[in-house]
Amino acid sequence: MQKKQEEAVPPKVSGLSLECKRLSSTREIFESLSSLSFLELLQEEDAVVAINVESRDIRRNPYLFSICYFRPLKIEIIYTYTAGMSPKKRRLDILRYLLNLLTLTSSRHEIDMRQAYQLLEDAISEMNEYVTSDYDKLYSVYDNMKNEITTMQKKLAELRGANALLSKENYDLKLVRDELQLKVSAAQAMSDDVLAAKIQEWVSEHDSEINITEFSKTFNVPETRVEQMLNRLVSEGYLSARQ
Repeated sequence: MQKKQEEAVPPKVSGLSLECKRLSSTREIFESLSSLSFLELLQEEDAVVAINVESRDIRRNPYLFSICYFRPLKIEIIYTYTAGMSPKKRRLDILRYLLNLLTLTSSRHEIDMRQAYQLLEDAISEMNEYVTSDYDKLYSVYDNMKNEITTMQKKLAELRGANALLSKENYDLKLVRDELQLKVSAAQAMSDDVLAAKIQEWVSEHDSEINITEFSKTFNVPETRVEQMLNRLVSEGYLSARQ
């Protein structure tokens, strides 16, 4: 998707130049640069043209590229850069590339070194501003993230404390649940015959009356089971219901 976006927007063009005095023929300059396989070289009447295509668009047309002209009194380079690139960094990269070319043709030219140094100094100075600006932005982002991390660490500590409290409460509830389950199990373990005998005994000792709730608590038997057993004893004639 990014590639299509770049191809849809024409690249921007810039350039730089160095004054010089050519000391050899265009043919000799051509031969000096021919060892670089990525270059496309053209020989004109009074200049050698070195073309470096770094990328192409979807139609295979040159998109990111540079064209360097080795003229009798000037070395000139024209280059492109995309909207997403830093112009200052691109210029520094192109200048470095040009200096690498000049190492191959140094004996073919007499270059004004003061101008070369000035170009290099300007490019480095611009790049230093760019890097400093980026550093300030990065530090600002880092500082904000550091504050956010500190806040999140505090929240995490609070959540851990709350989680520890919930864990303890959950453990206590589990103990209560286990205890209740034991009581239920004990109540359910009482056989029907034993329960029937207990009910009859209770009724006998309490003037032929039974408080189901009190009986249930005393023997840890569910009230519903006590009621079911009472109905059974009445229906079988072991107990009689009061009118």
